[in-house]
Amino acid sequence: MAKRNTEPGTVQGNTEQRIMDAAEELFLDRGYMLATTVKIAERAGVTHAMLHYYFRTKEQIFLKVLDKNLNGFIGAVRPVMTATANGNVWETLKGGITVFFDYLNSHRRLAPMLYDVLRNNPELLRSYREGLAEMSERVRTSHVTMLLKEMDGGRMNRTDIGQLFYSILTMCISTFLTIPVLDGMQGKDPEDLDRFMDARKTEILDTIYLRLYGKA
Repeated sequence: MAKRNTEPGTVQGNTEQRIMDAAEELFLDRGYMLATTVKIAERAGVTHAMLHYYFRTKEQIFLKVLDKNLNGFIGAVRPVMTATANGNVWETLKGGITVFFDYLNSHRRLAPMLYDVLRNNPELLRSYREGLAEMSERVRTSHVTMLLKEMDGGRMNRTDIGQLFYSILTMCISTFLTIPVLDGMQGKDPEDLDRFMDARKTEILDTIYLRLYGKA
């Protein structure tokens, strides 16, 4: 069989992209289990047979969608997460938290989708674990050195750095896992939710700052 031309602008490329776009919307809206290939094909405007011409399984489509989202996330956070504090340590840490929160805020359905997969289909993320663990270790190493230097110099409160990182992670991610609750609290006005998210980011930054620099 001749190799398919999937370059952007070709009929094949456009069809594959439509399937990808439709699948991404359904995965984000309904989760992996409920986004069937039949529904993906319907949303993409192709036959079920055509979908399987491009993708053998739903898992194959999902992994390609996940690649796109995780690569975008890693590309956004890598510069600040691997930074060293040549200047102000707090500004370096604040920059990392801000970029992390802002990326999740601009992709509000991503965290719930990943949580759903981790809970119900963790095997789908197995191939990503090594790469994510390697990046996390680089982040941990560079930031532990930076923070310990501040603590040893008496410029920052002594704290468990592992707990600090976990607090940052959970405070940011939990915000987006509870969006259905926020919708009920804030109403359906998108601007209300945007304002709440801005305030939430400030709250997280203030909480971490007080933990590191406030007086007990």
